[in-house]
Amino acid sequence: MEPERSVTFHSSWKGFGSSLIGSVIVLAAGVASAVFGGSTGSWILLAVGVVLTAGVFLDYPVAARFDRGGVTRRALLRRHRIEWERVDQLTRARPGIAAAARNLNPGGLTVKVGRRRYLLIDQCESRREFDALMVVLDGRDGLGLDDLIAPPDGVVPTWTYRRTRWEPQVD
Repeated sequence: MEPERSVTFHSSWKGFGSSLIGSVIVLAAGVASAVFGGSTGSWILLAVGVVLTAGVFLDYPVAARFDRGGVTRRALLRRHRIEWERVDQLTRARPGIAAAARNLNPGGLTVKVGRRRYLLIDQCESRREFDALMVVLDGRDGLGLDDLIAPPDGVVPTWTYRRTRWEPQVD
């Protein structure tokens, strides 16, 4: 029996760090405001900071593992499995403002489930990683793979700043 093929893509440290710093700043402002002011607005700001920080830890994807059965989004404090039967389309997120202005790489991968989109990774994968994904998803219909924009040559792999064990092995 052949082992199950899978490939793992990683989000950028910059995207995760920016989200975390932004949410912690709102949380810190809420804490300071509640401690020194105590008005209703202070408590609302504190609640918003708590929700944003929890969202980063529970929902911001640091990696996504693709296999024949589905995709697993990995955040710091949880894993979220999405089976391919539930997915309407595998698509790309919009690139960041700076990347769009300079006409650079397409955005990271997302899945559309009903009316909701789930971010899988926040950066574009390399051409080799994209090819490994196409090998894993070979024969999978209904995901809109024909419409998925392939990354241009020269894109840095998502595993670059991680251990080399994450380098995809393409057969």
